[in-house]
Amino acid sequence: MLNELFLRGGPVLYVLFFVTLIIFYILIDKYRFIFFNSESWLKLKLSEFKKEFPPETTDYKFVESVLLASVSRESKTNIKMLEGLISMCPMIGLLGTVYGMIEVFEVLSFLGTGNPRAMSSGVAMATIPTMSGMVITLFGLYFYQDLNGRINSLSNNFKSSLKNEGYKL
Repeated sequence: MLNELFLRGGPVLYVLFFVTLIIFYILIDKYRFIFFNSESWLKLKLSEFKKEFPPETTDYKFVESVLLASVSRESKTNIKMLEGLISMCPMIGLLGTVYGMIEVFEVLSFLGTGNPRAMSSGVAMATIPTMSGMVITLFGLYFYQDLNGRINSLSNNFKSSLKNEGYKL
């Protein structure tokens, strides 16, 4: 069934499939980080920073510019790549539309307009990648927004934990 879908959708579906695999890899990596590694990673970052810059002698502007910026930057790695890949999916789907329409025009040039059955494969090749790109984008945007919310929540919780450690914020 999946093989038939790839055959009917044309070669653009293979590109969409590859992009989807990269999106899933990034999503799984980020969720794994958030749910399993983030607490220990933040504690390690805080302990290393606290050894080097004790709370009594460190200004908030310095904490913000060094530690909070570092945590934010490192926790958001690959988020821009994820955003770019998600936004590419509809464009790749539209490329499939163009490819399918070229197939339809080729059939029209050889057989004329009297054979609608011959044109149906090109129409399928035009619509399946577009639909696939839109579906991938819809799911990708949901998880992208969820990840951004979780990372922002993680940063805010870390910022409030700095107050508990004695840093004046």
